[in-house]
Amino acid sequence: MTVTDDTTTETPEAEPTTTDEASPKPNREARYRTERNAARDELAAATARIERMQRAEVERFAAEAGLSMGADLFINGNGVADYLTDQGDVDAERVAADVAAVLAERPGLRRNAPAIDPSMGLGGQGTPQRLPTMADLLRGSTTQPY
Repeated sequence: MTVTDDTTTETPEAEPTTTDEASPKPNREARYRTERNAARDELAAATARIERMQRAEVERFAAEAGLSMGADLFINGNGVADYLTDQGDVDAERVAADVAAVLAERPGLRRNAPAIDPSMGLGGQGTPQRLPTMADLLRGSTTQPY
């Protein structure tokens, strides 16, 4: 005996979705807003990084020009933008001129000359005097250094 199942299950057709232009629009606008905000954040981070690099470059030029601490250049009230060219590069000549002006007013900010110990290295009093040895004593060719 064979049993056949005559019942077929039919799935009802899904209702057609209406493409209302108002519903995807807020999502699209929200996506654009988040992309815009992310781009603004990236731009702000890049601008801050460039400003830090420019300040470090100005401080490096100031240290090369004679300041002990390159950041001392900014005690005169100038900012990083005062030392930049129209293209955004650091003007080394302007930095050197302001370093000279700062050092004229405050010579204590000058980089110290390196301290040299004349008793070490190639400095000193010339060749050291030869000290007598035991062999010199036995030969009798020594003079009393004392």
